[in-house]
Amino acid sequence: MAYQEKLLQRTRKAGNTVCVGMDPVLKKIPGAGTPEEKIKRFYSDLLEAMLARNVLPAAVKPNMAYYEGVSLSCLQVLKDLMAAYRAAGMLVLLDAKRGDISSTSGAYAQMAFNVFGADAVTAAPYMGLDTIKPFQDVARDQGIYVLVRTSNPSAGDFQELSVDGVPLYRKVAEKVAEWNDGNLGAVVGATAPRELRELLSLWKSKGREVPVLIPGIAIAGVSGGQTGSVAEVQQAIKDAGSDADLHLINSSSGINYAYEKYPSLKPAEASVNALEELIGEIARFR
Repeated sequence: MAYQEKLLQRTRKAGNTVCVGMDPVLKKIPGAGTPEEKIKRFYSDLLEAMLARNVLPAAVKPNMAYYEGVSLSCLQVLKDLMAAYRAAGMLVLLDAKRGDISSTSGAYAQMAFNVFGADAVTAAPYMGLDTIKPFQDVARDQGIYVLVRTSNPSAGDFQELSVDGVPLYRKVAEKVAEWNDGNLGAVVGATAPRELRELLSLWKSKGREVPVLIPGIAIAGVSGGQTGSVAEVQQAIKDAGSDADLHLINSSSGINYAYEKYPSLKPAEASVNALEELIGEIARFR
């Protein structure tokens, strides 16, 4: 099974296309204990609350840097959390943004897929096919989301540079279509809905849709998020005639730290409230 088929099976079973970022900012995680204990309890409580209310996203996306930056033992916490969320039926995307010469990329792929058990990983394509093909060689039914048009404020520094009269991100997108074996996806930020529409249309015109991971969705009342709009993202998908079930819409801070919006609730309950609201908002604009 190619990753694209596995993704469609999961989003249709879940009844949503939400991806929850698992990005532990220590100063925002309540409770006592070591950093590792706090992180494990925070996301274990969230999983328990999701299961208790039967409100589960299609996927979760831990950003590896937040765990690497704590300690070596926190990487074991990450692995344990990934296994727990996978066991509950969710796809787990490891946001590592790795990419290097072919031998090193192969080692990164082994790390993501065989050590941590990820269903997909993010990868940086700057060094060309040498960077991406080793991930494809290691992958079985796992996916590789290639950075194409990201959601950060300075994304345009390089991604908007003109190459042969078109932006560099479009050149990368064309390569993603060329290299796609059923396991490639793309990262396109919610803060760039015009580019999202353009790229979805490009891939569809080439006869094969590319699954997109769409970070940067804002949730009102929670600090630290970006400014992407669900309405604009869904409209871009519709305008391109793309299959909405293929594209994961990610919220990290907005769900992780929803207790800022619902201060009377326990953090896990507040997060499930925010998740439920996002699922409903996406459904309204489909």
